[in-house]
Amino acid sequence: MRTSTLHPRLLDGGAAAIALLGVWLSLGPAPPVFPEAPAWWWIDLAGGLVATGLLLARRRAPVAVAVAIGLTGLVVTTAWLAGAVATFAVAVRRPWPVAAVLSGVSLAISPVQWTFRDVRPDSTSWGTLGWAVLISAAVIASGAAVRARAQLLESLVERARRAEREAALRAEAARTGERTRIAREMHDVLGHRLSLVSMHAAALAHRRRGGRAVDPAEIDDALEVIRTGAQDALNDLRVILGVLRTEGEDAADAERAPQPTLADLDRLVDGVRAAGAEIALHDDLVGGAAAVPDECGRTLYRITQEALTNAARHAPGCPVEVRLHGRAGGAAELVVANPLPAPVPVGPGGTGLVGIAERVELAGGEVLSCGPDGGSFRVAVRIPWPAAVRRAAEVAS
Repeated sequence: MRTSTLHPRLLDGGAAAIALLGVWLSLGPAPPVFPEAPAWWWIDLAGGLVATGLLLARRRAPVAVAVAIGLTGLVVTTAWLAGAVATFAVAVRRPWPVAAVLSGVSLAISPVQWTFRDVRPDSTSWGTLGWAVLISAAVIASGAAVRARAQLLESLVERARRAEREAALRAEAARTGERTRIAREMHDVLGHRLSLVSMHAAALAHRRRGGRAVDPAEIDDALEVIRTGAQDALNDLRVILGVLRTEGEDAADAERAPQPTLADLDRLVDGVRAAGAEIALHDDLVGGAAAVPDECGRTLYRITQEALTNAARHAPGCPVEVRLHGRAGGAAELVVANPLPAPVPVGPGGTGLVGIAERVELAGGEVLSCGPDGGSFRVAVRIPWPAAVRRAAEVAS
């Protein structure tokens, strides 16, 4: 646990200085002359220096260093400040009860020191013991405060790192979801274009097999539609692959591309009619398609596009009816219906109906029907139409 921003060498120097101060205060500012120095003086000096050296290992083994200095203090009197520094180190790196127990044991066995030398009566008074207890409590409290601050900083740093990781994951999930949504959008467009190409090609082949004379202009028009549709399909496929292979820049470019709304529905229907399909469009929306909000209109457009593509693929030649009705403040309802062909196609279907259900769910709408209904295949959905947007449109007009 990192408890300080200071360099460890500076901390070691400060701890050694405090311990040596204890040695100096214990032995006195005027050391005795060498021949006259008693043996205990030299023992105290050596013990204080040993305790000072032990402090250099307090970060790696704080409890062991505190115990070793405490045992040294049983023999010498110069290790008292070194013992305080060791207790502080224990309180910083271990829970405070560990430091309290070590300090209590050291104070309890301190009278053993009296057996090694003559001790002045005033040095063993209750006042001295009280000061020792007070100093030990202050040291332990200071170390516990430093430990708590360091733990708080570590928790804040870890929380910040976790928040950054979560933000990065959310951003990546958002990018992936957006790219998937764009690819799905382009998939619907690609499927529609290929269906039109297939319908034009089939109609042209049918006319040629019928043996009747075909106007060269009609052939040229059909071939031009096929060529344009194929080129557009290739461009759409290139966009899909670019979105799926690259990161957010291409996805953003695709998102900035013009997106169709319900106002473009007539052009969509005209393109399908040009392929020979019979489509009846009934727009009973109050205010017309232009009054529908873009998000709602885009959803209705894509569902209509998917339904027309399915009709062209599974019921070619059958008439299709598209009906829209609703008003602001309520909902816009879309119904696309076509007679079931004979025989009814069987086998695994595509993902078009699943995509329709997903679009309706994302828009907060409801799927009323999506499958065979009597003798026809019917797709009916209801999409919310907020009133506020309608009023804004009226004011703008």
